[in-house]
Amino acid sequence: MFRRILFPTDFSDYARRVMDCIAGLPGVEEVTLLHVSSASSPALVKGELVSSARERIESDRLFLSQLGIMKTKTEVVVSDSVAEAIEQAATRNDTTIIVMGARGKGLIKGLHLGSVTNKVLHISKKNLLIMRGSIIEQLSGEKFQKFCPMIFSRVLIPVDLTKESWDAVKKIALIPDVTEIIVGFVISRGETERELERLRKESEQKIIKQCEQIKTNGAQIRWRILEGDLVSRINEYASEADVSLVCTAPTEKGFFAEILHGSFSCELARLASHPVLVIRRQK
Repeated sequence: MFRRILFPTDFSDYARRVMDCIAGLPGVEEVTLLHVSSASSPALVKGELVSSARERIESDRLFLSQLGIMKTKTEVVVSDSVAEAIEQAATRNDTTIIVMGARGKGLIKGLHLGSVTNKVLHISKKNLLIMRGSIIEQLSGEKFQKFCPMIFSRVLIPVDLTKESWDAVKKIALIPDVTEIIVGFVISRGETERELERLRKESEQKIIKQCEQIKTNGAQIRWRILEGDLVSRINEYASEADVSLVCTAPTEKGFFAEILHGSFSCELARLASHPVLVIRRQK
């Protein structure tokens, strides 16, 4: 999954901290560093910005090499849309995953995630790892160094019992760094107690059967049935269980699908306090 990474950077301190984590991701073979300059800048300024960006991105490439990633590439492009330029670069480089930060500070819907990251989440067909601002900015020194390799140690995967969500569980289960997988299923509280009990029993039987069939690389799999609002309950439980990552697989049908790539995944990424991995369905 992480063989070919695309990492868009704006050269901020925050972006540098996210980049520090890339070398610790499992199975990395190649990293493409991308910087997108605004096409709306005056011609003279634009030329200076591009020239400066090329120098800075080369410095970042050397930094990644020092971390042990020997195959690196750089791209500096000019575009009216940063998100579209990122998706085009991901396609051009046959990227297997895009790694981005989310440091949006606004409370308006979408800005809390970061407007560029939010748009990439909506338009991209690539797997996407979103590193949360609160995690990146609060940790430092030894704690930060330990956090990066541990991102995949304890993964919460919400399922809606469709094939797509179980395919995501199977993919995560094969990653060597994963030590524990928690499968989470949420039942709405809108039903009667009798109906809730029936749903619990039916869901439990299906989840146990699926979990027993999943092959792991040494990871322990357990499950939890939760009740309440889907997004808020998953986020609450992620904190309760102290997971290192929340993984979601947008579906085109089923419980999560309301918009192109699934409203659940978008809302989860927007509001989560943990890193979020969005796994796209391979056609």
